Amino acid sequence: MIGNPQKTNEILQKYDIRARKRYGQNFLVDENILNKIIKTAGVAKTDGIIEIGPGIGALTERLIMASKKVLAYEIDERFIAVLENELGNLEGLKIRNSDFLEADLEADRKYFSDCARVLVVSNIPYYITTPIISKLLKQGTGIDEFYLMVQKEVGLRLTSKPNTKDYNAFSVFISHLAEVSICFPISQNCFIPRPDVDSLMIKLKRIEPKERIENLEHFQSFVQNIFENRRKTLFNNLLRSYQFTKEGIAAALNSSAISEQARSESLDLGRIIGLYKNLFDKQ
Repeated sequence: MIGNPQKTNEILQKYDIRARKRYGQNFLVDENILNKIIKTAGVAKTDGIIEIGPGIGALTERLIMASKKVLAYEIDERFIAVLENELGNLEGLKIRNSDFLEADLEADRKYFSDCARVLVVSNIPYYITTPIISKLLKQGTGIDEFYLMVQKEVGLRLTSKPNTKDYNAFSVFISHLAEVSICFPISQNCFIPRPDVDSLMIKLKRIEPKERIENLEHFQSFVQNIFENRRKTLFNNLLRSYQFTKEGIAAALNSSAISEQARSESLDLGRIIGLYKNLFDKQ
């Protein structure tokens, strides 16, 4: 099995590979953690799995052994030969040398037409965590559960609540589309090379939004704008970001039962959506 320090170092030396910081490459070498990921995700032999950034294939190897099919997106062409040579004999594994952010998920899901369900299970590249999660939730129709290894700080933000330091624009936006929970922590000592931060395994479960929003891109931009400067009031952030009059903003805040002195981090998702609709649906 690949996921241990000795085998990982052997493969890296064999293929003359060094981790690239620009791709956030750190190789998981703790077999207990790898097995725990499979168990936590509840991977079954009838499942199809999407993996993003498989690297040399430590998690990939276990995923394909536990599931029916795995589709792995790897942007770094150096790892394609490793995956094909080391894991190419495993039935049901499809390796795609491409940028996941440019993938057509609707088309690619056809690969899993004979699978009972499709999951995402991945140690995702930390430097593009936000765009990956955004893409999965906005485009990954028919995929309802995502098990992702993320930087600890990011995981805490995604599960944060109003009036806490970690509560931010992305945690608000994500809570509109998914329930996020922390599965277990992962020490930086479980990787080669050793990263500067600890990690968390998180679960995102898609939910049916309580309030329908027609334009998710516009709503996401709105949330980012009102959290842009945490030292400013919500009123001032709105005044800076949009062409509304002071009177118009005051009226929308009043209709939403929000004080003109309130700050964005004090508002839960429901109140933010209410304000958004009062501002834009009445235009």
